[in-house]
Amino acid sequence: MKNLIFLSFACVLTLVLLSGPASGQILINELDINPGGSDDGCEYVELIGTPGAAVENIHFVSLEGDSNKGQATAVITFGVPGPVFGTNGILAIVSAVGCGARAYPAESTVIPLAFLNTGVLQNGTNSYLLISSATAIAPGTDLDTNDDGTLDALPAGAEIIDGVAWSDGGATDVTYGTVLKSDGTVIGGATRFLNNKWPNNSKAWYAAARTGQPAETTYSSTIRTFNFPSNGVLTPGAPNAGDVIRDAQADLDGNGRSDYQVVRAAGGAGSQLTWLNAVNGGNPTYERTWGVSGDIILSGDFDGDGRDDPAVWRPSNATFYIIQSATLTIRIDQFGEANDDPRVVADYNGDGRDDLAVYRDGAQSRWFYKADPFELFKTVEWGQTGDTPAPGDYDGDGKADFVVRRAQGGNGQFWKRTSGDVFSTETFGLADDIVAPGDYDGDGKTDICVVRNVGGTYVWDFEPSATAGSSVVTDTWGITGDIVAQGDYDGDGKTDYGVWRPGAQGTFYTMTVGTRSIFTKPWGQTDDVPVTGFNTF
Repeated sequence: MKNLIFLSFACVLTLVLLSGPASGQILINELDINPGGSDDGCEYVELIGTPGAAVENIHFVSLEGDSNKGQATAVITFGVPGPVFGTNGILAIVSAVGCGARAYPAESTVIPLAFLNTGVLQNGTNSYLLISSATAIAPGTDLDTNDDGTLDALPAGAEIIDGVAWSDGGATDVTYGTVLKSDGTVIGGATRFLNNKWPNNSKAWYAAARTGQPAETTYSSTIRTFNFPSNGVLTPGAPNAGDVIRDAQADLDGNGRSDYQVVRAAGGAGSQLTWLNAVNGGNPTYERTWGVSGDIILSGDFDGDGRDDPAVWRPSNATFYIIQSATLTIRIDQFGEANDDPRVVADYNGDGRDDLAVYRDGAQSRWFYKADPFELFKTVEWGQTGDTPAPGDYDGDGKADFVVRRAQGGNGQFWKRTSGDVFSTETFGLADDIVAPGDYDGDGKTDICVVRNVGGTYVWDFEPSATAGSSVVTDTWGITGDIVAQGDYDGDGKTDYGVWRPGAQGTFYTMTVGTRSIFTKPWGQTDDVPVTGFNTF
């Protein structure tokens, strides 16, 4: 247990830092909590925001998760006037005793403080939150009075604007906010992906244990999060490094590539389903029995470990059955009604986990989703009878949006309602096209895409989100009888055109956008169903 620490920038820094303009979005950018097992002089906290903007009425709070759950063991308060971001948008809080020969870029605002001289930030199970509040948060305050994982004692009007957390595996430990997970012991540092501005989202981060000498900026080569990039490294006071691994559909091992998966029914109604899996890259194959004939096949990362979990939704009892890959435990959750469509599961709140969700067709269609097993569901009214749901992150904020395709005469019309309640309508494609949304241009936003059978050949039309309303990309891929199975099969962050062709030897045929590189994978047989795409029995 480390000592309780509180530092207010309102009284400490006003003599040396000028107040800047009102701050915009402020996020945690990087943390080094336990460098090399020796904290002295090398821990630091880094924030990112608008260059020249002031950081005011913001509190960086370290919360205990082992014992004294929810206790604020360390607090850094940025009062009024507060420090300003450097010209590169970075503000780093570092130790006053220094960390060996470590130097910081002149473009950054770097504040050396005795506060960090002796390794005050908690290791073990801990949460690090950035809280906006005009009222001070005192060190030692218990912000979770009943230790249930919910902060019930925040000051009135306080808002958690960003945060990361991790656990050392204690059975009764508690974390608050976005949880980063690694295989092995506790994480010691975390880095936000460059240019990623998603608050409170585990997919915005990579992290690992810290090894070696305290001044080193390397992470552990073995104990790290699933999405750790090959060029991941700590960058004290400087812009972050590390190529993002995108979230690919039906990604079993978290390597950013869609895997080849088909599901096979053994026989008649109620017979077992067999999932035949071929991991993309290395080609290990395995089978898993899960679900029964009549279930709707799903795939999503419901536990936030970066790997998609096999899941089914059973219409007869409106129940989700999920194998959570992080712990190989089974989650059973009744949600929805018999005629609902569960193929809208997605991350609607931006916490890095796919949420249980169903779409209910009607004169006023409704979306129901539940982000946590212990929370009440939320409802959004969007769509009408006969619409086709097409969820995705169309605005690139890390949260799924509510989108439907509506037949308007002989054309298709897409009605969008983003997570921020921005509404728009766009005519695209024909009324009976297959809807195949994905990020085909790799900009982190879902693109409108439809597939049409023209004379026995599949024609793909998608609209790059960067040029929405002004250009359409058209390609041909697939033939009559193929099942559309788009996904990111090469791991470049772009959705590829994909089809699965039934036969005595079923085959995946995929083609990349732009380069038109072609890949094939023999897998499955007639009457199987591919997991990628928007398919079911």
